[in-house]
Amino acid sequence: MMKRILFLLLVLASVGKMNAQTYPRPEIQVEDFIEKLFNLQSSDANYEDLYEQMLLLYSNPIDLNNATPEELRNTYILSEQQVQQLLRHRQKTGRLLSIYELQSVPSFDLQTIYSLLPFAVVNEVPQNQDNKGLLTRIREASNNSLIVRTTRTLEEQKGYTDALPDPDGELPKRYLGDKNKLFARYRINHTKDFSLGFTTEKDPGEKVMWSPSQKVYGMDFWSAHLLLENRGIFKKIVFGDYQFMFGQGLVYSAGFAVGKGAEPVNTVRRSSLGLRPYTSVLEGMFFRGAGATMAVKNLEITVLASQKFVDGNIQSSTDTLDTDVSEDFASSINITGFHRTQTELASKHSNKETMLTVAAVYKEPTGRYEFGVLGTTLKYEIPIIRRPSIYNQFDFNGNQNQNLSVSGQYNYQNFSFFGEAAMSKGGGHAAVAGLVGSLGRGIDVSMVVRDYSRDYHAFYSNGFGEATRNVNEQGIYWGLKYRFHPKWQAAVYYDRFRFPYLSFQSDGPSGGQEYLGRLTYTPSKTASIFIQYRDETKLRNLSGNTGKTDILTPTHRQNWVIQADAKANTWLSFRTRVQGSRWYQERGVPARYGISLSQDLNFDLGKVSISNRFSLFDTDDYNTRQYLYEKNVLYAFSIPALYGRGTRVYSLIQYSPNRKFDIWFRIARTFQKDQKTIGSALEEINANHKTDVVVQLRYNF
Repeated sequence: MMKRILFLLLVLASVGKMNAQTYPRPEIQVEDFIEKLFNLQSSDANYEDLYEQMLLLYSNPIDLNNATPEELRNTYILSEQQVQQLLRHRQKTGRLLSIYELQSVPSFDLQTIYSLLPFAVVNEVPQNQDNKGLLTRIREASNNSLIVRTTRTLEEQKGYTDALPDPDGELPKRYLGDKNKLFARYRINHTKDFSLGFTTEKDPGEKVMWSPSQKVYGMDFWSAHLLLENRGIFKKIVFGDYQFMFGQGLVYSAGFAVGKGAEPVNTVRRSSLGLRPYTSVLEGMFFRGAGATMAVKNLEITVLASQKFVDGNIQSSTDTLDTDVSEDFASSINITGFHRTQTELASKHSNKETMLTVAAVYKEPTGRYEFGVLGTTLKYEIPIIRRPSIYNQFDFNGNQNQNLSVSGQYNYQNFSFFGEAAMSKGGGHAAVAGLVGSLGRGIDVSMVVRDYSRDYHAFYSNGFGEATRNVNEQGIYWGLKYRFHPKWQAAVYYDRFRFPYLSFQSDGPSGGQEYLGRLTYTPSKTASIFIQYRDETKLRNLSGNTGKTDILTPTHRQNWVIQADAKANTWLSFRTRVQGSRWYQERGVPARYGISLSQDLNFDLGKVSISNRFSLFDTDDYNTRQYLYEKNVLYAFSIPALYGRGTRVYSLIQYSPNRKFDIWFRIARTFQKDQKTIGSALEEINANHKTDVVVQLRYNF
């Protein structure tokens, strides 16, 4: 023990500047986090909500003395070698005295420890073992805060204007509520002990009202949860809204999962973390009810029950000419969560979803391997019957689905092998398998193969893949990360995939390939530069083809980025970023180009911090749009798609007068030189600029 204390003193002395950051934990650098882990945006998905879902995994820091291997892997910071060596270090020397003791673990360098600081703590005594009652621990918990936020677009949008009758006397559609987006979240939690909280939100255009007949109770969306951990044989008990993570996500995966990005190794495997409280505002991807995980020696058994109302486009059998339809049916399930118009409000909670699940996982005592099985049934009160088309003839139809799944993991030295196979009612199948590991000091590798049939159905799946759904896809992926010098790191991946049946924008079997390379140079703790190139080729319908037979042709999308960061001193930092894209189809379709240049200027003045950006963009069309991640208030995100010619500016101010109170103010404006209007339909602005304002308050109790 005396040797460990002496070592710790030497460590603390050698990291003087870093030691000052021990308490409080440093804030997560969200921009760097997103830039490294997530792929370049290339679709119109709601990245803001998806990234929030991912970031919330970090709002409750892991305790390095009690974290499971899956929790360590789920940081996406540690390599498999580092995970295994930390586990061996804990087993050999006992509890860590400080996070800086990680320097004594062979594969941990200072850069890894710096990256881990915002997400990890070292507690001397776990709170649920200090002989205090639960209510006392909740009352004394330090991680206890309320966040309130409002967002508003300053320009007038069509959906909020007065509706004038058309020539037939009909009033055009308009939004029911005002243009404010309102959000509030309260959460009190402690690692490995409990979590309690609620979240509520109103989207722009939704109306604040009390109308049980329309399923609106003040704010449009409400969510609450209570999670208890380590209660005798019960490892976890959850009430309210929750999610479940099992295996590699082929049946259950909590929200958005990291896939292909600048981190090519640690992000390809899903973490089987089991039950988790739901605290986001995605209004479809969660369960509502109760769940419990019981631990009997090395066997963990989880039972889930959920019943909630979902949005659906309900149609009456009297409104259709289909003679096979004899009852009301839902043509789709809507998870956008928007209830801004009478039509959207009428679909709110119009269908009821019931789910029952049982899962069992055996974990070998030494951590060498684990094996899990899962069975689930899900039923809708009103059956889903899609309008038949050549694209959706293998999609789910009916009111009930079942899934069976087996998953496993095997650890051997510095390698971890993982996989899951699942099937759905009707015989559809999905399978994924892979490995991550270390070939030597500084060399990490990964490989993933997957096979998803066209008739596989799982409504909460999010396994590794190219498409947004785990269906109609086969592929193989390789990733490599090599730190060949303390200041230099290279990261590459290559993915080859095929879609055996029709897919989006492809009227026939298709496929493609994608690769990315990134070179990072970090001359010091205050400066870094990286160069990144990504190339994606897919078979797509020929653009502009008006013939009866669509022609599939290779379609190329290329992106490149150069970014430099520098910190002039303790209060001033810079970031310069240049990125571009090229899109073209073979067979004579000319190439289109896009480019953007952005300059950041950030000030850290103690209680006040100010972040500013000025961007220029110039693109030929929407295919070459530029996505730029922007700093926003805590737990909010802004990733605009910029196209045409124009500028984008924003300024974010954070004021923290004391340890209990924080306030953020953000204003951002887009100016498009070659446009007379911005947006479309009810979102249309009759001007060539758009200005958004955000105000957020946080109080730490």
